[in-house]
Amino acid sequence: MANWNDRRPLKLHELITELEDMDDILSQGATITIFPPENANGEVTDEDSGDEDNIVIDNLPGSQLRVSAEISFDGAPPAESLNEDENEDSFDEEDNLPLSHFVPLKKLQKFNWIADRDIPESTFAWNAPHKVENHQSPIEILKLFFDDSLISKVCQFSNIYVAQNNRPADISESEIWCFLGVLILSGYSELPRKYMYWENSSDTKNELVRNAISRDRFRYVMQNIHLCDNNNLNANDKFAKVRPFIKTLNEKFMEFAPTEEVHSLDESMVPYYGRHGTKQFIRGKPIRWGYKFWTATTRLGYIEWFDPYQRSSCVIPEKYKLLGLGSSVVLQFADELQKIYPNLAFHIYFDNFFTSLSLLHQQNTIRENRIPESKLGPSKDHKTKNRGSYEYMYDANNHIVVCRWNDNSLVTLASNSTTVNPILQAKRYSQKEKKRIMVDQPYIVKKYNENMGGVDRADQNISLYRVSIRGKKWYFPIFCHFLDMVVQNSWQLNRNSGDKMDQLAFRRAIAQSILETHKKPSAYQTGKTS
Repeated sequence: MANWNDRRPLKLHELITELEDMDDILSQGATITIFPPENANGEVTDEDSGDEDNIVIDNLPGSQLRVSAEISFDGAPPAESLNEDENEDSFDEEDNLPLSHFVPLKKLQKFNWIADRDIPESTFAWNAPHKVENHQSPIEILKLFFDDSLISKVCQFSNIYVAQNNRPADISESEIWCFLGVLILSGYSELPRKYMYWENSSDTKNELVRNAISRDRFRYVMQNIHLCDNNNLNANDKFAKVRPFIKTLNEKFMEFAPTEEVHSLDESMVPYYGRHGTKQFIRGKPIRWGYKFWTATTRLGYIEWFDPYQRSSCVIPEKYKLLGLGSSVVLQFADELQKIYPNLAFHIYFDNFFTSLSLLHQQNTIRENRIPESKLGPSKDHKTKNRGSYEYMYDANNHIVVCRWNDNSLVTLASNSTTVNPILQAKRYSQKEKKRIMVDQPYIVKKYNENMGGVDRADQNISLYRVSIRGKKWYFPIFCHFLDMVVQNSWQLNRNSGDKMDQLAFRRAIAQSILETHKKPSAYQTGKTS
């Protein structure tokens, strides 16, 4: 029998062979996770992966039987061995730890909970600044983020890398622009292979691309594009090769962000199937394999701030370490907001991974094992109550309300600014009565549902026309994601100014403007006519 402590992951056919002799283990309920083949280079989503609950092992191809696989029992998630760096401790387990794990008990804030009492309404008043309309063209809005100085730095770093590898350092800024234009165009005009844009075939060739940059120069730029100087990398930062770009984009995103009252914070995934120490697998997500980013947006999806998650290498500011990873992310974003708007107050919505009562005290949904001295009844008892039933408790000293509501499942929310009242009505379909019914819904739930979806909106907008050209370097998908975020944010600014142009038309206008403006000189212009 194989050694289950062996650090080498089993191949699928080896795992099946082992399980055939372990009927007692299988009777406990097991789930087999099959990892992508090593040569997987396309974007794999739930829509094209087939029905995973009805896989017939006998019909799998040999290439799939030879890939790595993993077994988990009773719904347990796959182990972290799917990451390249297996020796590092992961923060993923923080998701289920109680608050006392992060904050010493002597430092816990004392809460005086009172159940089922009238809660005073929030006195918070939002004074929105005057909004200035923007009448710039799509390419002008894009250049708010990708300005000439940023493109100049990319060109400089790329030529430094080229020179270090004894190749001609002759990449120009116009070629960088054309390279970006082709990537943007590939988001809405996708071809199976990137070089088909230059084929002399009526069904694939793209005259706009062919006239802007040659195939060989595109390949040369793609092989050598760099966002930093490799001689000045931080060895402790796994994203050091893209960190300067992250810092610059965050500054520009915050500088030009529309001033709004409501913000949301959540996770985003960037698809990637190669090898990297921070690659994640998140079951149930539309993008399950790739890099995980913390992302903060406005209510409608303008990305204001983002930061890549790098497991145990995450640097948590000293003043936030006692609160844990999730809370520190929220407070870092709050600090960024306060830098730009020191005299304004905001509402920030986030899910139960980030929430703790100590965070709310220092500063939506919350995990019940992070509620100290809870006055709410047992969850199993509340699940037996009618749909729409709720209970809540309030701490007047810290102005924090915790509300539990029974919908499709039991959810618990916490807020330091929103109240339970007024109780509203929500429309739901009753499987028992075979019709739509109205159920009670606390006000705190309504506000959470209205304002939490900003990051999901941004992800949806990006997924519609995501750059389709794939590269082999680990940072290339991240660079393409940067470009997609910039285009999405530019479109959001355009709509915020009152323009009704949809995202596809906006993206096309940018691609056409770039490729027409920065195209290579014609033979007539260079004097090479016969």
